[in-house]
Amino acid sequence: MNEIEKEQTVSANERMILDIVRRSKGLARSAIAGQTNLTQQSVHRIIDHLVKLEFLQLGEPIIQGRGQPSPHVSLNPEAFFSIGVSLNTDDMSVSLVNFCGETLLEENIPFAPVKRLETQAWLKALLERWCQQNPSIESRIVGVGFAMTGYFIKEKGHIRPPDPLFDWSGVDLQAELEALLGWPVILINNATTGAIGEAFHGAGLTYQTFGYLSFNFGFGGGIVIDGEPFFGAYGNAGEIGRIFTTEEAPQRPALSMLIKALARQGIDVPSVAKLKTQFDPTWPGVAEWVEQTTPYFLRAINALRGVIDPDAIVLGGEIPKSLAHMLLDSLERCGMTSSQDISVWPQMIVSELKGDSATLGAALQPLRQTFFRK
Repeated sequence: MNEIEKEQTVSANERMILDIVRRSKGLARSAIAGQTNLTQQSVHRIIDHLVKLEFLQLGEPIIQGRGQPSPHVSLNPEAFFSIGVSLNTDDMSVSLVNFCGETLLEENIPFAPVKRLETQAWLKALLERWCQQNPSIESRIVGVGFAMTGYFIKEKGHIRPPDPLFDWSGVDLQAELEALLGWPVILINNATTGAIGEAFHGAGLTYQTFGYLSFNFGFGGGIVIDGEPFFGAYGNAGEIGRIFTTEEAPQRPALSMLIKALARQGIDVPSVAKLKTQFDPTWPGVAEWVEQTTPYFLRAINALRGVIDPDAIVLGGEIPKSLAHMLLDSLERCGMTSSQDISVWPQMIVSELKGDSATLGAALQPLRQTFFRK
C-alpha cells in the first residue's frame, strides 16, 4: 500500500482516535474508548488497523487498577512528515515536523525575503538539500503549509501582504508554489498558523476556545473554537487589526509602530527580527509606547471577548516576551474591566512555544487537515 492509499483509508472515527492519542501524547489502549462514543471492541479494531498502517505504535503494557494490563498507544513519529514556512516582512523560517508535530529541521533565510522569485529559489534549494540528506522522508511528506503576513483577497490563492512584501501580491501564490515544490501547498495567514501551533502544543492543550493575538510588523489574530482553528469564508478570520480606523492605525500594537517610536528616541532597530532578539525594556520610548497603545490593545481583547467568548487569549507572533508582559501589566494598571462589565475575563497568556509558532503551525496544518479530526 503506497502513501496516497494510506491517506485515503483514514475514516472519521480513525481521525478521532488519532487526535485523542495526539492530544494525550500517548495513553493506555483501554483508556481511549471512554473518550469516544464507540465500544471498546470498535476502538480496539480501529487501533489495530492504524497500527497495521504504521500510523500508531504499541508500547509496553500499562497496569491500571485490577484490570488486565493495556498496551501503551502512541503516534508513530515516522509515519509522515510535513513542511512549514512562515514569511514575514524581514525574515522567513522553514521547518520540517514529524507525525507527532515535533520539529526535526529548522532554518532561517539569510536575507530579507522581499523578492519573491529569489526567495522561492532559496526555499526550493533548501528543501532539495533536506531531502537529499534524509532520503527516507521525501515520499512521506504530506504537504507544505505556507504562512505569511497579510490578508486574503477574493481571488483564490492571492494574498495582500504589507508594503515591504509587495512583490508577493498579484499572483496565484498557492498554484505557483505547488508547481515549484511539487507538493500540495496550503496558504494561510501567519496569525492563524500561530494559533494552530498553540492549539497543538501550547494553550490548546488546556483551553479549547481561545484567541491568538499576533504581534508582527502589523497586528493580527487567529481564532480556535472547540479545539479547531476557524478560518472564515476567505481565510481572514481573526484579522483583528481591522477594528481600527485609518486615523487610529498608528496607535495599534503593531511592532512596526514601536520601531518608529524608538527611532524618534534615537534608537535604531532595523527590523522586527532584530527587535525580538535585542529588545531592552528600559529603552527610552518603550514605556510611553506601551501606555499609549494599551487602550487599543484592550479594544482588540474586548472584540475577541464579545465575538468568541474565549477561555484564554494568547499573546504571540514576534513580540518579545518581556514586552508582552509589559502590555499585560499595563492592562492591570488601567483597569481591564469597567464597573458595568461583569462577564468572565479570559486567561491572558504569553506564548511559551519555542521557536517560531507560525512556522510550527504552518507545518502542522497539512497533518491536521489530512489525519486529525476537523
